[in-house]
Amino acid sequence: MQGSGRSVGRTRMKRPVLFAASVFLFLAIPEVRPPSALAQRPGPVTPAGRDNASATMPMEQQGVTLLVSVRELNGTPLDIGAMVTLNSYAGEVHVTNSTRDGGTAAFPNTRTGDYNVEISAPGYQRTTERITVMGGSGSNYKVYIYVQPESAPATPNPTGSPTVMAPRLQSEIEKALEKMRKGDYESAREHLVKATKMAPGNADVAYLFGLLECKQNHIEAARMKFQAAIALNPNHEKANVALGELELRDGHADEASKTLEKAYQQNGADWRTHLLLAQAYAAENLWVQAEPHAVRAVELAKRNGASAQLVLGRILAAQGKTPEASGAFEAVVRDFPNDVVAPEAKAELTKLQNLPAIPAAADALPTAVATLQPIALPNIPVAVRAWAPPDIDAKEYPVAPDVACSLDEVLRRAELRSAKQLGNFEQFMATEHIVHQEVDVDGNQGTPQAKDFAYLVFIERSKNGSFILDEERDGGQNLSEFPTHLASTGLVSLGVAVFQDGFQKELSYKCEGLGKWRGQAAWQIRFEEGKEGVLRLRSWRNGRGTFRLPLKGRVWVSANSYDVVHLETDLREPQPNIDLQRDHLVVDYGPVHFEHAGVSLWLPWYADLFMEVRGKRYHHRHTLTNYTLFSVETKDKVSAPTGGASRN
Repeated sequence: MQGSGRSVGRTRMKRPVLFAASVFLFLAIPEVRPPSALAQRPGPVTPAGRDNASATMPMEQQGVTLLVSVRELNGTPLDIGAMVTLNSYAGEVHVTNSTRDGGTAAFPNTRTGDYNVEISAPGYQRTTERITVMGGSGSNYKVYIYVQPESAPATPNPTGSPTVMAPRLQSEIEKALEKMRKGDYESAREHLVKATKMAPGNADVAYLFGLLECKQNHIEAARMKFQAAIALNPNHEKANVALGELELRDGHADEASKTLEKAYQQNGADWRTHLLLAQAYAAENLWVQAEPHAVRAVELAKRNGASAQLVLGRILAAQGKTPEASGAFEAVVRDFPNDVVAPEAKAELTKLQNLPAIPAAADALPTAVATLQPIALPNIPVAVRAWAPPDIDAKEYPVAPDVACSLDEVLRRAELRSAKQLGNFEQFMATEHIVHQEVDVDGNQGTPQAKDFAYLVFIERSKNGSFILDEERDGGQNLSEFPTHLASTGLVSLGVAVFQDGFQKELSYKCEGLGKWRGQAAWQIRFEEGKEGVLRLRSWRNGRGTFRLPLKGRVWVSANSYDVVHLETDLREPQPNIDLQRDHLVVDYGPVHFEHAGVSLWLPWYADLFMEVRGKRYHHRHTLTNYTLFSVETKDKVSAPTGGASRN
């Protein structure tokens, strides 16, 4: 059942018992059971690039004007001319136009369906991307293509899956971190030297070496190590932020702002990155750029917000916004009376009371600013590997500044596309590799316990069009079959459920704008289950019963095909009834190409689940490999596998 090429019958497995016998045995089960009102049915799977959206989706038949917006990686329109070529898979369309105002190329009378778009522009890498024209309520249909400069290195690990370290390398890194925490820097250096010899191309090792050099005040050596980490992995978030902070400390605010903006554009920003950006721009007297970053630092920092409020107050004061600045300083004194920066906030309030009114003229600002002292920068942390990713509300991602998001339109198209994804799910089987690890507070992972399963998806449809989606393994829903007592199932199907009509009624959505994922344009949608109504996305089960989890999350939907590309969820609030403090889920989706059949399906790639239960922390990783395609002949029978598959 793992892609051997022999004839395989897709016989329904006997459903195992889902309840654990003990209260210590938890089972995390997303429930994908829309009510009978849900009536979408997926269309058949067709050869790659020919899934003919008009055949499976109720779209308008007349052509639309396709607008291809070519954009820089920061989301702004490309300001030089680019050539845009539109190709249909059947070969009947091959048209090239150039971009005009706003970096947009127009293709009139374009029919619904799938196309390849190729972009070429001087100084930029040639880019090819698949798009789906789905029609709509208007005469224009817009898609967005991001292009990279020629100098940009290839993005490592394009699947988004974390790099797996060998046990010996992991051990050396853990020993180095422990020595760094204790201040034994020379011993830490010995372990990092060993780690470098084991993995000279590992960006994490180079980054940790940079932290060590910082701790020993070897500034130039630290800079070189951070730059080396970035050369190995241009998207290394912590190395980019650490380099920017080092440049800011060294008095090179202009370099720091560029480095930190790059980090923000690549990986998003938490409160600390926003705070550093605010200070970098403030050091350049760029108050308009500094203020929004300070505001976002305050909003994201929450319990860590004292320093951010102080920086915001100083930036507001420097612009002559005295009432707003006083409010920020008062917030520090009121909300963080015991913080080390509270006395500074009191002193700033006194200064504001004694300062004359600051004129609005720009040339008067530097004199006023000179009376304000910069806040001490937050230290580069030693605890560099958090045990879990940040909560979805603790980090934000950049969006294109000039693109409006129509939530209703995105939801409608994503719902139609997810119906197609649902059909894809029951066309394949795979090997599911599950790894369970206990994790300490510093992110050090314990001995992995792993097991492989044959993975299948069954979809039961009723006559009224509703469905039940079951992910099944060869014995895998039985807790005794999992690597440990903690089992998880149904994770990868959550991206389909979020946009189904039955679930939409229970969720609130917010379109945050046009962002990107894996370098491609994607709509960022935040969702949350309401406090009124039924919770149905996820549940936990143990010997005491079933407990529904209130979720919030963010999902990235391709702006050019409306496929779900990435999903993250968190608890809306902790669940004391089962002592569940944290439940963070990450799922990545993408194309899987079946060479022998000439078919590409959009399928789940992996799922990561981070849990804090009863004071212990766990990491479950589900990875799908050895994909095998089936062509459905009857409800319960399938033909022989067509061969293995690879990710596009």
